[in-house]
Amino acid sequence: MAQNWDGKIKTALTLSAAGFGFMAAAGNILYDYIINRNQKYMFGPLKKYKESVKIGEFFRMDLSEETMEWAEKTTISQRQTHAYDGTTLNAYCFEQPKPVQRWIIAVHGYGQSASAMFPFVKPFYEDGYNVMIPECRGFGRSGGNYYGLGWADRLDIVKWCRLICADQPKAEIILFGLSTGADAVLMASGEDNLPSNVKCVISDSAYSRLTDLSNYILHRRGLPSGLLTFATSMVTYLRAGYSFMEASAINQVCKSHTPTLFIHGGQDNIFPVEMCYELYEAADSSKDIMIVQEASHGYAMFADYENYWQRIRKFTQIYLPQKTEDTSYVSRLKHQVRKAVGR
Repeated sequence: MAQNWDGKIKTALTLSAAGFGFMAAAGNILYDYIINRNQKYMFGPLKKYKESVKIGEFFRMDLSEETMEWAEKTTISQRQTHAYDGTTLNAYCFEQPKPVQRWIIAVHGYGQSASAMFPFVKPFYEDGYNVMIPECRGFGRSGGNYYGLGWADRLDIVKWCRLICADQPKAEIILFGLSTGADAVLMASGEDNLPSNVKCVISDSAYSRLTDLSNYILHRRGLPSGLLTFATSMVTYLRAGYSFMEASAINQVCKSHTPTLFIHGGQDNIFPVEMCYELYEAADSSKDIMIVQEASHGYAMFADYENYWQRIRKFTQIYLPQKTEDTSYVSRLKHQVRKAVGR
């Protein structure tokens, strides 16, 4: 009888060890595929997007001729700082010829470079904003051996905001993000140390929770989503310091008081549109939502350009109204007279 129990225990332990080994191996493979900057597998994110933008040299494959012409004739500068964990962070800036205190911080998505944000920042620049495009950790000239998928990037976005405010205490900032960059700005908006200078957030194509996104993608590929999500999350925690369970834009927008515009494509089959509705419902701040029904992931602007920018300008002008200054001779004379008589 004792021998039977010994055999059963050994079998159970063997199966448990085999299961644990399989989960560990699967988690590490998925980590190396999705999150590891130094990927071992050729089917990871395209290598062409992993190089940084060199000043005066931009990737052209995703940019219109008009956008390229604007980027090449506009002065671009480079700025670097260090994250809370010492990681080097890199950003590119397009600043107005005359000093202004309005900024747009635009955050790229997974597998992209800073140049992917040029079509999104050009209208803001033309409206008089300074532009900053941070490179997320793991991309371009920013340091780090892993991709943050929004969560590990959120504190880096807060750091960039605080650096702008250190230079310009009266700065007014819009946070804009695309795909996982949208999650970075949404997650940053829920942080207690985000400066009040951040007046609003624009999120284009964000996921709701990283666990839900992972389950959705794995399930669509016919894989055991729950087990693999758990395994990858544990490996990510051990190798990168964060877990999928932590990475919840839902939890962050519940804590945010920053007005937020949620944008999403109705045909998004990467981050399903239901996630946008979930984020919108959870947000505990002034908010608006725009669904471009015919757009796929990250393509709302390209699918409905005029309405896209009309909606953004309508939203941002609530919190950053356009300042009109009457500089005519008569107006200046009236001002001087009122000042002289003490009125």
